[in-house]
Order: sequence, then C-alpha cells, then structure tokens
Amino acid sequence: MLILGVNTWEREMPKEILVKQALNFANAVKAQGIAELQDFWLAHDRKLLWCTWKTENLQALKVAFAEMNKQSGLKSELMPFEKIPIK
Repeated sequence: MLILGVNTWEREMPKEILVKQALNFANAVKAQGIAELQDFWLAHDRKLLWCTWKTENLQALKVAFAEMNKQSGLKSELMPFEKIPIK
C-alpha cells in the first residue's frame, strides 16, 4: 500500500540537517523491512515535508514515525492514498 506522510515542525531547523535526518530515517526504515521511501518534497520556508512510502505494515511505520517524532520534534500524519495516473 502507498502511504502519504505530512510532516511539520515549529522550531527553526536548517534545511541540510532536516534532509539528512529524513534520508537517514528512510534508510533505517528500509533496512528494518518496514517501508521504502518513494519520494519526498520539502517546503522549508513553510515548515512542511511530504513523503510517500510503500509498505505492507502501516502499524510498524506508525511506530517508527512516533519514535522519530519524539527524537526530532517533528509532527507527522500518515495516511493511505492512491496514485492516479495523469493522461
């Protein structure tokens, strides 16, 4: 299934650090066999990061995000979505 993650934060966070942390998290989640990052988009000035994941274990992904949020100060919402092809 495909999952959309919407991430926000309140305190200032340098873009380079945020991207590095996001990629490290993605690698760790993949290494654990939980999910694979498909894409991510960043609107740093709006304090928004969107990411899409492919997983068969949404609960494990939620647990991983909860731990990441506790460590990083991010707030995340995860939701299933469908990719609709544009013709």
